[in-house]
Amino acid sequence: MRVGIIGSGWSANAQAWALNALKFTVRESGFPQVELARAMSSTPARVESFARQYGFREWTTKEEEFFRGDLDVVVIASPNNTHAYYSLRALEAGAHIVVEKPFATNVRDAEEVTLKAERLGRKGAICLVSRLLPASVAARDLIARGDLGDVREFRAVIAHAKHAYPDTPFEWRMSKEVAGGGVFADLGVHPLDLSEYLTGQRIRRIWGRMYTLVGERVDPRTGGKVKVDTEDVGFALIELERNAVGSVEASKVSPGFEEQMRVEVHGEKGGLRFSIAEPQTLYVFKRETARVEKASRGFEEMYPWLTWPAPKSFEGWVYAYLILLKHFIEDVSGLRESAYPTLRDGLRNQILLNSFYESCFKGEPVSLE
Repeated sequence: MRVGIIGSGWSANAQAWALNALKFTVRESGFPQVELARAMSSTPARVESFARQYGFREWTTKEEEFFRGDLDVVVIASPNNTHAYYSLRALEAGAHIVVEKPFATNVRDAEEVTLKAERLGRKGAICLVSRLLPASVAARDLIARGDLGDVREFRAVIAHAKHAYPDTPFEWRMSKEVAGGGVFADLGVHPLDLSEYLTGQRIRRIWGRMYTLVGERVDPRTGGKVKVDTEDVGFALIELERNAVGSVEASKVSPGFEEQMRVEVHGEKGGLRFSIAEPQTLYVFKRETARVEKASRGFEEMYPWLTWPAPKSFEGWVYAYLILLKHFIEDVSGLRESAYPTLRDGLRNQILLNSFYESCFKGEPVSLE
């Protein structure tokens, strides 16, 4: 299975690590050998360093050298406004695609890629990897069994401190033209996705509010100040299908919390909560027992094909990429059908994201029905 990757930033590093780790972690027989064939990024020195670090056979800054029609899978981990363009190029070159979230910067582009893939018979995954945390899987199963009864409330916070300080320099995620949005496009997509994925209900109405708390930043390339036109913090109130309600908060101005996501779901019979800081631990309250129970299920227990890491160790976010890539590769190789966030899931997530921004701009709720 020949894999190429576009990008050399954090996401590209996480996915290149996960692609390398597959050969050490998958104990199942028949899983295809993954060849790290080619890397592409815009800066020659950076892409060479990246490719050498992770063992890619070739690297380039030129599209015509990257899209030669010999790749089975293309991983797209470049800035958001290039996702749709590179997805279409990869599909046309005969590859399946793995696309970092958000899928695109607008619904039209996400839909175009989805329909193109379906017409060509190609498959795609979107990196909504919070679905794959053991706590998320266990929570969804528990809710689907009816252990909480009818779901009444969903609550989630995702936050870190990347943009908390005024002296943090300008980067592409602070440009709406490139990123499509701010913290909700970068982080909020995960809890928005979980609100529907965990509860099994679709959002029917959304209210959004967003704030840019630091309006100017220093551009490190020029030394001058430039305007920031994406949000640092945002809030969404949601109404779900069966009279459930919820809230999602996303922030990049939370010092002391470099990476966190907390999720709660409450129903008529009890509630649950979990955190990315404890990706294997689910806290469940049941009215019938009147106490909170701690349930721990390790990555190895949830995904028995893993040989490492050991259960009950802290794995962090990057291991969810490992699960996604393993499931995707075995699916496109014909080994077996496996669950992962598809292009259709990514399109739905893009609709939720754009509806949030539409509500912010209009100052009123937006219906998704």
